[in-house]
Amino acid sequence: QKIMSMIMMKSKHQLLLFINSVILFGAVRGSGQETLIGIRGPDFVVLGADSSLSQSIALTSSNLDKIMVLIDPRPTTEASKLNAHRQQTILAAAAGDPADSDKLLSLLCSHCTIREFEQGIGCDVEFYNEDGELLEECSKKGVDALQIAHLARREVSSRLRSRRQLQVCLLVAGLCSKHSNNNEVLSSSVTSNSLQPMLLWLDQYGSLQSIQYGAHGLGSNFALSILDKGYREDISREEAITLIQDCFRQLRYRYVINSPNKPCIKCVSVDGCDLII
Repeated sequence: QKIMSMIMMKSKHQLLLFINSVILFGAVRGSGQETLIGIRGPDFVVLGADSSLSQSIALTSSNLDKIMVLIDPRPTTEASKLNAHRQQTILAAAAGDPADSDKLLSLLCSHCTIREFEQGIGCDVEFYNEDGELLEECSKKGVDALQIAHLARREVSSRLRSRRQLQVCLLVAGLCSKHSNNNEVLSSSVTSNSLQPMLLWLDQYGSLQSIQYGAHGLGSNFALSILDKGYREDISREEAITLIQDCFRQLRYRYVINSPNKPCIKCVSVDGCDLII
């Protein structure tokens, strides 16, 4: 009986090692040595990414911006900022094969631009009646972060069984209408009870998840423990930025692959996109 139990424990241990190796191999294939980190707050989303790009043991770039602004209409009035019928800013951070990342982000950006002009002469156009009242049903929006994430998921999943699989991982951030995701309701007075921040995690296999915080890459093994300890639902913007900086600081100390330059950190809210670092 003892011998059988020892054999079973040994087989379980080998199975766990195999599963961990598969997960690590998938992380290497998808996001490689790059690191993406995202944190969702009550009325904002902060994205951070390292600024280096390497092939094998060679560093090919050290000042690469991996966080792309897909669309930023920059509303001008306070009322339009909190209007769920207006186009909101969308960010996407990509890690993986440089060609696949550029191709997928360019596709998403082009789709946002096309949808913007399909709805009118830009999504920042407002419609008023003769009495000067805003007609919200006419002020159509383009796309939100959830729709963009589903579009990216379709592109990734459709190429899974092809000869040219997309080796790219994404973090998509933006403000969405609360009706876009009925399974998740956030209470925030700043978003005027109509908009909620969303952070969407997409891997190279087409798995899409709405998360509060997350990371891509081998560096996530160090970053997730820091995020687990420091995150809370009512986290402020300054605390979220500091938490992401702590994650990259630990990577410089403990991760064998270091980026020579500072990471790129951006924040998206009702005010648009802000470049932090």
